[in-house]
Amino acid sequence: MENSASKVLIVDDMPINCMILSSLLATNGVSSDQAGSGMECLELCEKNDYDLILLDHLMPELDGVDTFVKLKEIFEKKGRTVPVVCHTTEQGRSNINLYKAAGFADVLIKPIDLQQLSAVLMTYLPEEDKITNEEEKKLSENEAEVSESSEPGDVKEELLKLPIWLKTVPHIDLALGITNCESAEDYMDALYVFYSSIEEKAEEISSAFNNEDWTMYTLRVHSLKSMASLVGAKKLSEAARTLESAAREADHATVREYTQSLLTSYRDFMELLSPIEDEARTLNKESEKKEEKRNEQERPDNSKTVLFIRSKNSIVVTGIENNLEKAGFKVINIPDEPDVIISRRFDADLILYLPNISDGSHIGLTMNLLGEICQDDSKILCLTGDVPDIDLAMESSGAYRVAKCYPRPVEITQFINDMKEFSHMESEYHRKKTLFVVDDDPDYLSVIKRWLSEDYNVSGFSCGKDLLTGLSTAMPDLILLDYEMPEMDGYDLMKNVRENEETKEIPIIFLTGKNDRDHVYRILGFKPDGYLLKTSRKEALLDAIGRFFTEYVFKGLTEND
Repeated sequence: MENSASKVLIVDDMPINCMILSSLLATNGVSSDQAGSGMECLELCEKNDYDLILLDHLMPELDGVDTFVKLKEIFEKKGRTVPVVCHTTEQGRSNINLYKAAGFADVLIKPIDLQQLSAVLMTYLPEEDKITNEEEKKLSENEAEVSESSEPGDVKEELLKLPIWLKTVPHIDLALGITNCESAEDYMDALYVFYSSIEEKAEEISSAFNNEDWTMYTLRVHSLKSMASLVGAKKLSEAARTLESAAREADHATVREYTQSLLTSYRDFMELLSPIEDEARTLNKESEKKEEKRNEQERPDNSKTVLFIRSKNSIVVTGIENNLEKAGFKVINIPDEPDVIISRRFDADLILYLPNISDGSHIGLTMNLLGEICQDDSKILCLTGDVPDIDLAMESSGAYRVAKCYPRPVEITQFINDMKEFSHMESEYHRKKTLFVVDDDPDYLSVIKRWLSEDYNVSGFSCGKDLLTGLSTAMPDLILLDYEMPEMDGYDLMKNVRENEETKEIPIIFLTGKNDRDHVYRILGFKPDGYLLKTSRKEALLDAIGRFFTEYVFKGLTEND
């Protein structure tokens, strides 16, 4: 079932539960957002539209039922009806009728298995999404698949940028490839990686087949399945998927019957895609120019700049401003006016707001605006002023983004020390991070490195041994780790990293094609910092990594507090 248009919101205060549900949803082709509290759920539903909400019952502060009551108010204002499914523990099974009486569409009992979740998706997701597979089968295998009526505008625009010769190549779904890679340029990049490794990878599959090395055969066919899917070679990917499954189940008769036809189909792409050699030279030159331009437009360091928002200038404002400047901060003093705040939002990473109760109605408006700005741009927000003013500000929906409050009289030494710490955290957040990516598939490793290198310093490693050697010389900000690798799989490698005193604090996110329930639970048992699927599109992958680093900053804020 491919529900590409559907979006589900997962609400659970336990991150591990969110990861499990997210993975199970991805197995059904459904994208999701996650909220860690009832309040965050409400904020996301105010801003976004979801087709289904999976809502935990037992949460601190605002539990599932209270959250559901407020959700119904939001849906009523929007004129929408959204099914909300309660997920609860085994102890809640006896209360199923009560949950349904309260208005929940359905109830899921934890631990939630794939069959249980699939039944809910089939029941409550929009009908038009449930027939996507049937519609897909009707599409042909060339540019005719991308008719004027069937593709989003941005995909059609990117298709126009592809070279003419490529649009005559059979057995390639160009629209799917561009959707996966986000742009024509990135798609051509991935397609070149796919093309340039055909001879080597086909030989590896052939060698493993002839030697009856079924472990290596499975790994190499799995790798081909992933890359073929990425570039839109659907028939090749499905053939590889069938043989991977047969090899895992020791169905060697099927493997022997169909491997040669797989290799023939695979090698046919060498001739079909040969004109890409010339395209690659042009792409390399354009990439070099873009890299030079990015270096010239490096982001200014605003971590030592404070955007100080106040209703009017006063002795209090002047005193705080003077102390900040003495401590080495640049202070931008602006009035509490939405237009002014928006125009200066990019000038500082730290925001200090001094609310004034004499204009109480304005406080809520400003706080909501600041909450959105700080969430979107990963800024740190602090409040100062009289206690009644701060209390009123903290009643607004933007209060969840407040790092710390400094009621008058402000203890200046602590205030300045905190601002220095916040400045350091912002500087660290905006510093170009270093990622170590571990994957035994050189093709996928090459594509991921290209995707990530615009925003991060990326080093790739083809096996666990190479990663451990790399960690002896440098410490990354994050490790992206494949699960299925020869010699040392991702689980054993993660254990090795976590059990070493020098490397145990390095965050690890699994980036893997394994999304069945047993593997998910095994991986999550060692508490990784995230779990992403290789089928994730470029934009989704970058967004997930960006959100991880944003959350890391605010985890530090909580610990600091």
